[in-house]
Amino acid sequence: MKHTCLKIMQWSALLACGFIAVQMAMIIFTGKALCLNDGCSIAEKLTTVAPVYLNLAGLVYFLAVFCACRWFRTKPLPAFDWLRVLLLIGLAAEGVLVSYQVFVIHTLCSYCLIIFSFIVLLNILYGRQQLFIGIPLFAAVLTTFTILNFGPALLTLQNQTLASGTIAVRKCAQPSKQLYFFFSSDCPHCKNVLKALENCNSCEFHFNPVDKIKSLSIPELEYTPTYSPALNRLILSLVKIETIPVLLVQNPDGLTFIKGEESIIRFISQTCFREEPQLYMDSSLYNAPQGMSVYDEKQGECNLQLDCPDADKQTENPGPAAVPETGKP
Repeated sequence: MKHTCLKIMQWSALLACGFIAVQMAMIIFTGKALCLNDGCSIAEKLTTVAPVYLNLAGLVYFLAVFCACRWFRTKPLPAFDWLRVLLLIGLAAEGVLVSYQVFVIHTLCSYCLIIFSFIVLLNILYGRQQLFIGIPLFAAVLTTFTILNFGPALLTLQNQTLASGTIAVRKCAQPSKQLYFFFSSDCPHCKNVLKALENCNSCEFHFNPVDKIKSLSIPELEYTPTYSPALNRLILSLVKIETIPVLLVQNPDGLTFIKGEESIIRFISQTCFREEPQLYMDSSLYNAPQGMSVYDEKQGECNLQLDCPDADKQTENPGPAAVPETGKP
């Protein structure tokens, strides 16, 4: 290992530490992460660990690489090359994270890609032999993700049902229908629908958010101990739905997905607030799987991957807000 390459690796690892430290400071003091696109917020909402702790783990990792490079510059090469192993561990971990973004949530986090670039650079600088090991390792992780089925097979696993994505249920006596409402905490159209659901009616509502939230400002809800927002995103991706809000209606002959604020409010007004439920929608079906119907009017929707633009201008009364779960202490 050349002395010059080790020196460059040492300062690259230190630069990565500084970059992560800035990110942690922004999360702690402002509650917002430094990111060039909306993929970061989406990825953060789908992790089981708070973003600040994930960044802390990255900071510790690059500090370990920095110390190892500094030690290798002044000491003879040890019998066990643990610096090589440390770099490969980072490459494998990033392979999992990148694969998850590409094959599961279908969006890339720019901040994550910058960290990934640091790890790739460190492996390249460590030498040609490192690339002979690192490239097949990273390719193996990507290949594994491509052969895994994150679609219908996941839903058929034990305890992986629609209820697995439900944070809370609002029950009424003798419900005429069981409905699942897919929404986001930052979508104003979703908040308008939540406002319309404040009054009790003849339908049982299950609330399935696509991001992490703590609670809903709706009375008389029965909360579940755990829920999976990633599963809710998966369900929508199976029917190629990329917008919210969405209402899923369970029918004897299959499932019906209703898209858009106006369509959903009209449906629940005609179906859930009447003694004799009626269903009427001026919409057409499109490219839906067998046994499923998707009613699409493209009115009052937010993109599933992006926050709604000009949210304050789109609605004067956003209704009850979901309380997002953040990484702030």
